[in-house]
Amino acid sequence: MRAIALSACFAVIAAAQDPGYNGVFKYVSDSGIEAAIETAVKDMNFVKRPIARGRLKDTNPAYQKVTFAVSAQEISVQYDARNPIKVPADGRAVPWTREDGKTFQVSARIDGGKLTQTFKNDEGERTNIWQLGADRKLSLGVTVSSASLPKPLTYSIVFKGA
Repeated sequence: MRAIALSACFAVIAAAQDPGYNGVFKYVSDSGIEAAIETAVKDMNFVKRPIARGRLKDTNPAYQKVTFAVSAQEISVQYDARNPIKVPADGRAVPWTREDGKTFQVSARIDGGKLTQTFKNDEGERTNIWQLGADRKLSLGVTVSSASLPKPLTYSIVFKGA
């Protein structure tokens, strides 16, 4: 009987944690990632600007598909065919290594219907704020900040539930 009550409790927690994010979402549009990158690097000197521009373009593609698997214990986000990024649902940061070998502390949490995913390392920080609309449109607001950038890179992408 206790196991049934505990199982029901976890189901309620999981439902509270997932305001509809589970599933696959496909790219609809973006706010102009390349223009946002140009704005972020325009005040850099002519030597550093092309390096920063290239790195930002490489690490900020317009993903065509994002897949979420959210439970009371874990939030998993998969971009295109990359390996899923799995973190505890309680917001604790865990180590994660990107495909290029760069390491980050990554955390995620759902609060007030918004899913916030944060990547931090000694070079800077990226925050993804996801918000799901009633029409199954999913908006992603991205902010990338670094001591190397004169101002943060900010842009948005819209996805639609498949």
